[in-house]
Amino acid sequence: MLVPMSLLAAVYGAVLAGLVLVGVPVLWVVLGAAAILLVQWLSTELLARRMTKARFVTADEEPELHAVLDRLCALSDVPKPRLAISPSPAPNAYTVGRSRRSATIIVTTGLRARLDPDELTAVLAHEIAHIRHSDVAVMTVASSFAIALAAFAKGTGRVAVEAPGLLLEEFPYGLLIGLAVLAGGGLAGLVSFLAHLPLRWLGRARELAADRAAADLLGQPGLLASALLKVHEDEGIPLQDLRRGVPALGLVASRTRKGRLMATHPHVHVRVRRLVG
Repeated sequence: MLVPMSLLAAVYGAVLAGLVLVGVPVLWVVLGAAAILLVQWLSTELLARRMTKARFVTADEEPELHAVLDRLCALSDVPKPRLAISPSPAPNAYTVGRSRRSATIIVTTGLRARLDPDELTAVLAHEIAHIRHSDVAVMTVASSFAIALAAFAKGTGRVAVEAPGLLLEEFPYGLLIGLAVLAGGGLAGLVSFLAHLPLRWLGRARELAADRAAADLLGQPGLLASALLKVHEDEGIPLQDLRRGVPALGLVASRTRKGRLMATHPHVHVRVRRLVG
C-alpha cells in the first residue's frame, strides 16, 4: 500500500499547494478539503444503496445470510455489518461504510442465484475481510478528492456543451472568465485521472488481500475461486459500474475497456491462480 498511497498523497498535495500558490487563502483550502472529506465520509453508504437500489434486510427476512454473517464476524472478530439486498441481476457484492462499526454489505439477487451456499459464504468472507482490514475507510478517504475533481471537471464540461452562451456574456470579460473556468475543469480532469492511477493500484492490492484473508478464514480457497469463475463465466457483468463515484469495494468489477492500469480489480485468472496455485 505504501507506494500507491505515497503517489496519491503527492498528487493531492500538489493540488492543494497549487490552490494556495494561485492566491486561494489557506483557510479556504483547508475548509474546502475538510468539507469534501466530510461529505464523502457521511454520504458514501447512502449513495451506494441508492445506486444499487438495495434495501436493508433483517434476520427474520434473510435468516440464512444473517447466520453466515454472524459466524464469519465471530471468526474474524469484527462487528456485524448491516445487510442489504439489491435487485440487480448482475452477480456482485459490495462493502460500503465509514468504519468497522459502520459498514454495510450489499448482495445482489444475481449473485445469490448464481452461487451455491458455500460459495456465497466465501464471497461474504471476502467482504468481511474488507471490513476487518478497514479497506472501506481507507478507500473512502483516499478517493474523496479524486471524485470531487472529476465531478468539477464534468460539471464545467456540461456547462460548456449545454450553455455555451454563458461564455459570451459581458464580452470580453465573460469569455475570459468562462475560458478560465474551462481550463480549470480540464486541469481538474487531468489531475483526477492521475489520482485514479494509484487509487486503482491500491484497490487491486486490497482485493488480493481480501481474497487471501477469506481463504485463510475458511480454510477452503477453492470456494472463493469457484465463486469468482462462476461470476465471470459469461457476460453477466455489466459494462456500467454501479459504484461509479462511490468508493464501494465489490467482489468483481464491471467489464472495462480502459486497460489494466485503470482496472479496479485484478484479472480473475490472477486471483484464482493466487488462491489455488
